[in-house]
Amino acid sequence: MRRKAIDLRQVKYLLVTHFHPDHAGLTQELRNEGMELLLMDVQLPFAGDLHRHIKEGSGYVDIILDGSFVLKPEESRRFLGNMDIRGEVVPTPGHSPDSVSLVLDEGCAFTGDLTHQALLTEADVASMESWRRIPDMGAKRVFPAHGNAYSVGQERPGSGS
Repeated sequence: MRRKAIDLRQVKYLLVTHFHPDHAGLTQELRNEGMELLLMDVQLPFAGDLHRHIKEGSGYVDIILDGSFVLKPEESRRFLGNMDIRGEVVPTPGHSPDSVSLVLDEGCAFTGDLTHQALLTEADVASMESWRRIPDMGAKRVFPAHGNAYSVGQERPGSGS
């Protein structure tokens, strides 16, 4: 955020795509700085268990869920609309059962660690179903948590097709 000259105090809400250490490890520290945790109801069973995956002595601060803003996916469009954000947060299980993605009406999808559709096996029914939903919502460009953005339907990230 410093590189982009974004003042932490300008960010009101924090949306975690899933509760793995590399995505949610700083959640409580950010909450301590004034951000509200926007928690989808499908994430509730997973959000408080992150400490089980963290090495002791790492400095991790356990997430306090009290005071989190909990939403059902069907409520997310109205909630985001109140901030002039056109889109919705949808469950996209596959990488993990608590995964969610932010899909904006302008065609951008922020998918966290949802495995690229070209890399899926037939056995990964949950991820395949999640990927069916994203283009149906009008997504044209995918912004994964790790790696470069790519176009929906592109064979592999970075392939240019």
